[in-house]
Order: sequence, then structure tokens, then C-alpha cells
Amino acid sequence: MSARFNWRIILWALGVVQPATAKEIRELLLKVFPDAGRIPSQDEFKVYLNLWEKERLVGVVNRKSAHYSLTSRGNYRMGSDLRYNRDKVRLFLMKEARRNRIYLSGEQIKELVGDSPTVIGSREIYKRHRPIIAALPCFGRNYWPMLLGQLLADPLKNGSPDNHLALYSFPSFESLISSYDRFSRIKKPSLHLLALAIGISPRLISYIIYKRPEHYRQFEIGKRGGGTRNICSPRVFLKTIQYWILDYLLFALKIHPSCNSYQKGKSIITNASDHVGKNYVANIDIKDFFNSISERSISKFLCNQGYDAGFSELISKLVTLNDGLPQGAPTSPHISNAFMYQFDEKIFKFCEKLKMVYSRYADDMTISGSNKKDIIRGIGFAKQYLDSMGLSLNESKTRIASKGGQQKVTGIVVNSHISPPRMFRRKIRAMFHNAYKNPKEYRDKQGQLKGYLCYLCAFPGVLTAKDKEIYVRTINRLSSFAE
Repeated sequence: MSARFNWRIILWALGVVQPATAKEIRELLLKVFPDAGRIPSQDEFKVYLNLWEKERLVGVVNRKSAHYSLTSRGNYRMGSDLRYNRDKVRLFLMKEARRNRIYLSGEQIKELVGDSPTVIGSREIYKRHRPIIAALPCFGRNYWPMLLGQLLADPLKNGSPDNHLALYSFPSFESLISSYDRFSRIKKPSLHLLALAIGISPRLISYIIYKRPEHYRQFEIGKRGGGTRNICSPRVFLKTIQYWILDYLLFALKIHPSCNSYQKGKSIITNASDHVGKNYVANIDIKDFFNSISERSISKFLCNQGYDAGFSELISKLVTLNDGLPQGAPTSPHISNAFMYQFDEKIFKFCEKLKMVYSRYADDMTISGSNKKDIIRGIGFAKQYLDSMGLSLNESKTRIASKGGQQKVTGIVVNSHISPPRMFRRKIRAMFHNAYKNPKEYRDKQGQLKGYLCYLCAFPGVLTAKDKEIYVRTINRLSSFAE
């Protein structure tokens, strides 16, 4: 096979792995075209990049390390066929890159970028708009490694996992704006700026928005209490874009401390712990929670958080399906948590004044205290505030349990201490017993049994040393039959 290396192919190579150096562009071309004959030297690629910088086809994102990214003009000059191919290759590489992402705490971010910097500000072209996001969060965020490493044998060893650029391809919104062709007559700058930041074509994003249902895989799973739950899992292109939006745009959204869902270090156990030993425990549920958070309400919410109006509308379209948050999209948990921040704050303060405890796990809310009348008042206040948000209580699931009966919070008994229900523990004991007696029938359920064991171990005193030894022995026995 022979290939002719014209300047458009070099732009394609940069577009695939940007931000990249001349050396990395050459390594990519050597990897993709091993039989192409002579490939320009690293110094020749530097000449190309310096020339293209003057022509505004590429922009420097780090002068010291000589990393470049394509500008909007460079993307256009690449040509439609190469843009389509670049989009496909880049998104697959980005999908793999996210698996190797690194997490930096607030202190590490501060050390890297200084005191509370503005990640994304405004320029002349965007004076009438607000920034996408105001500042870095104090709790930390995810960063994705460089893309070239995903093509090599060992991504973590050969790649560059230290890409701390605020927008992955660009260090700031200012540099993103400078790479945007401000003289072009583009009606929707938000779309083009988002595409430029991700490193893909605006046309692809527009097509995904226009054909949203085609970019989801829908199926049903069973609920623990009976019935089914509809899951809408985004396909690779959209899922990668949503992950990028989550890690590079939505990371700064605040989540209330009383919320225990979908966060590191929090779980149904932390959600239940604060309600132990209360006279009354009330469980209330939000009806059709994810589907009730509409595209318009998300756009309005993001605007209120300081995000640019154009970006807010665009993001709301990319993270919703059928005018609601799809269960199965990676952005839905974080957005739902952040969307409920104001509600959590109001209910938390209301309960605090009446010496009650409030917590929430996704759509399950719990209020506990010593006075039943106060708890009923708290439920009424929650219902009223939910109505103002366009949400509603599932009144058929509202329960108030006294100390004389079994009090449960997200499936955990909290009367005197946190513990799984007795019937559940008996069911698990029977399952392990049957698995030990009939290992061939249970060898495909190893993962499920390991999950149950880990879950029971999270509760102090629930498993005796003897029970734990038997459960571990059962799992090891299944492993030998699986082999």
C-alpha cells in the first residue's frame, strides 16, 4: 500500500490526537501508514505547524511543549471526507482514553493552576454571553489522558496521562475563542465552539441532536419491587460526547451534602445512617423522577448556574431524550443531583429548624424525627416545593414508620442500628448454601454472590467470622468449577 501525504492528511492526524506535537503527529502517521514509504521528518512537520499557525489553521495550546490543536478554519480546510473519518477515529480513542482518566483533588488542581482561576471567560465575540462555567470546583475533577497513547501497546506507559488542559484540546475558553474563526458568518457559535473544544465536527453534533432516538439503545430491566425499568443507553458517539460534557463542563455543578446518590464515598448506607434510632421515619418518593426533569428546565437551570445561554440550550439537547433525562446516560445522575440542590437546601433547613433529619438518594427522600406532626409538615413542605419545580410526589409510596414497627431507609433497617432486613439476610444465606451444594448450577452467579458478600460486609456485626469464611469458601469453590 502507498499513500500520498498531502497537507490535509497531516491536518487529519493532528485532528485525531490533538493537542499534539510534531513528534506525536509523525508517530500517528507511522502507526497508521507503516508501508507508506518516506514520511516527513519531525522538523518538516514543525515547519508545517509554524506555517499553519500564521495562516490560523492551527493554534498553539502550550508554547513550551509545542502542542497544537486545530482551529475552526483548520477543521474546515481538512475536507468533509477526512472530517468524517477524523470524528469516528477520535471519538473511539476518546472512549478508551476516559477509561484511563485521572482524578485530581481540589488541592492538586490548585497546585497546578493557581488560586481559584477562571476556567472559561469571555472575549469580544462573546461579550453579550456569560461564561460556560465560572471557576474550578473545590472537590476535584477528572482529566483524560492524551489520545496517542490509546493507539500504542500500553496507553498508560506510552501515552501522556498529564493533560490538565481545562477543555482537553484547549487550556481555556480564551484560547478556544482565539481558535474560532470570528470572521465567519456562523449563526450558532455555541455549537461550533463545543465541537471545536471536543475536537469533532459541528455537523456530527447537529445530526445526533436531530436524530437523538437513533443514538440510544433501549431495553428493560426488572425492578427489585416488581415491574420493569426502561433503560436508554447512548451509543458510542453520543456516550463519549456526554462523558466529555460531564468531565469538562458539568463538573463544577454543586451537589448538596444531604444527597447520597451517585457519588464517590456515598451510598444507600450513608443515606440511612443519619436516621438511626428516630421515633418516626418518613419515606417519600418523587414520581417519574428522571423523565420529569425536562430539556427546558435543564437549560434554565444551567443558565441560572452561570453557564452561557447558548451552551445551556445545546447541552440540554445533548443530555435529554423525549424531553427528559434518560436512565442510562452518564450525565443523568450528576445533572439530577445538581438540579435538586436548591430543593435539598430548602428541605434541609426546614427540617433543621424543627430538629429533624433530611436525606435524599436519587428520587427517595427520607425525613426523620421525634414529632410525627412535624414530619407531616415536612412532607407537605416538600410536596409544595416539588410542585413549583414541575415535579410531584408519588403519594402511593409515602410511608411514616414509628419505632414500634420496622423502620427502613433505602431498603436498610434503621430502628437501633443499620442492618439489611432479616428476610434479605436469610435469602442470601440460602443462596450461598445452595451454591455450595450445587456449584455447577451457580457457577455463572459468582459476580452476584461476590456483590452480596461485599454488601453484607459493609454492615458492622452482620456477618460472623464463621459466616464470612463459609461465604468466601463457597465463592472459591465456584471459581474452580468455572475454570
